[in-house]
Amino acid sequence: MPKNKPNVFDGQAIGASEFFQTHWQQAPYLFKQTGIDLSCLPDAEELFALAGTEGVQSRIVFTEDQRCYQAIYDEPDAWNEVAHHHPTLLVSDIEKWYPEARQLLAWFPFIKSWRFDDLMMSFAPEGASVGAHTDHYDVFLLQVQGSRQWSYDDQATNDPAWVSDSELAVIEQHQAEHTVELYAGDMLYLPPGVIHHGISTSSDCVTCSIGLRAPADAELLQAVMELATQDWPPSQRFTDDVNQLASHADIGTHEIQHLRTLFQNLSQADEATLARWFGQAVTQYRLFDDEPVDNLPSVKSDANLTLQTSPFAVLAYHIENQTSANLFVNGDAYQCSVQLAKVLCDQSEFQWQELKHLAGTEMSDLRLLHQLIEAGVLIKAPQN
Repeated sequence: MPKNKPNVFDGQAIGASEFFQTHWQQAPYLFKQTGIDLSCLPDAEELFALAGTEGVQSRIVFTEDQRCYQAIYDEPDAWNEVAHHHPTLLVSDIEKWYPEARQLLAWFPFIKSWRFDDLMMSFAPEGASVGAHTDHYDVFLLQVQGSRQWSYDDQATNDPAWVSDSELAVIEQHQAEHTVELYAGDMLYLPPGVIHHGISTSSDCVTCSIGLRAPADAELLQAVMELATQDWPPSQRFTDDVNQLASHADIGTHEIQHLRTLFQNLSQADEATLARWFGQAVTQYRLFDDEPVDNLPSVKSDANLTLQTSPFAVLAYHIENQTSANLFVNGDAYQCSVQLAKVLCDQSEFQWQELKHLAGTEMSDLRLLHQLIEAGVLIKAPQN
């Protein structure tokens, strides 16, 4: 059984401090026999059952020539049709549909909770692969069952050679710098942009990919711009600087300066405003459109109620002063006490009576708790 506060660095040859100095977002690192409790994850049979559940995103990746790769989306029953092409089943957002899997995230206390994107799991028979590729985000590749060989480079590649006629993005004739074989409990960390290629070396290979959310700067800026300008009055508009008769269509100094002034005004926003824009943007990133809202509790009738954060919710906070914080939930911002914001973001399970005691006489905190329950952000925890 893991300790109350598990950590992937327990028993490793490297500590957290050294890892962040020498590897984090810089170079790969291989964790051998992490001791992570894998029992919280679904097995191969449960993975196929999940893939057949309405709303769950899955795909079967296969290749007919070991060069070009194809995918069949959300049709796990098509597995037998391509079984002779060494297929791989991949199921996304495991922690949302199989809530026990969220226990895995406790082994990564050094990563801010809102940075976790999803747990993706794969099942593959011997010889199966999804091809050499890169990811735009940090990823931890945890071997759950069986074995897989990983080939990877030391550093990110900016301009890899892609297979031009492949349906999926795979890299042409990649010659890796390292090759290792992972067994259950082993884990490979890869920074963004590092080419890697996994090939199953057993008939029962199950791998879990722990991906971190990393919105592109263009996505982040677009989201922030929408938030920053949503309250601008329609009367605030561009005006000409006409000082002579002219019929030309020149975009000149006046027009350029107008746009520059808009950007400068946005950049001069105070820290609290910038934090609010960022917090709303990142907690809204990659949200499910139709997330389940069942299992809502009645807080009036159950004094011993145990609550948990919905697996579909993303929370973050920004401390404004010693007592007040902004809590960001799925793109919305709420004012609450610092202590409540920290508890809601740093824990995943709560006793209702303890939350009420924490809120004390702060009516804004109590109203917020009821709002989060009504919105399905806090749901009833399953009975053990």
